[in-house]
Amino acid sequence: MMNNIKELRLAFLLTPKQLADRLGIKVDVLRQLENSDLPLANEWNEAVALAFRVPTPTISDPDADIGAVVAAASSFHVPEYPICRVGARFAIQAMVAKLGGLNIALDLSEESLANAVQNLLAYAEEEKSAEVEPELRLNRLSQSLQIVALTILQSRGVDPDREFPQTMVIARDGALSLLRIYSQLEQVNANPESE
Repeated sequence: MMNNIKELRLAFLLTPKQLADRLGIKVDVLRQLENSDLPLANEWNEAVALAFRVPTPTISDPDADIGAVVAAASSFHVPEYPICRVGARFAIQAMVAKLGGLNIALDLSEESLANAVQNLLAYAEEEKSAEVEPELRLNRLSQSLQIVALTILQSRGVDPDREFPQTMVIARDGALSLLRIYSQLEQVNANPESE
């Protein structure tokens, strides 16, 4: 491949339609871009980078560390943005879908998802009142997402394969990104004058 569009889309847990909508193009055009063996024009590199909110060189760099790029783009500052419960629900469900399959994610009851969100928040926000570095809070949130997802998968009898650790990192980073976006939107909606 001559670009990292598909890898980034998967890492951010976006469907082809979601990314195509961000770019203002049709899904067929996105698929052509993802599967192209030709270098992208600068305009495409810039548009895609903007859609992902990542540095432009990342799009065409064959040595780009996608996990690190997604983690940097997904920086989540817990003290600035309280964790959105709706975002946490969808982040958990997205991780379970990525790691265990869509059927398992869709079969989760509302009660089970509510309990998972409660567990996530209990662990991630345990030291909320203390003066804790943002990086430590992000680490707690990251660990919490992984623990909750693993607990759900284990209770459903999912047997991890060799690719599981790598898939877990991609799923976690995408879930953090989703959670960050929901939490920021909730913050803006709660304080419209801050916009």
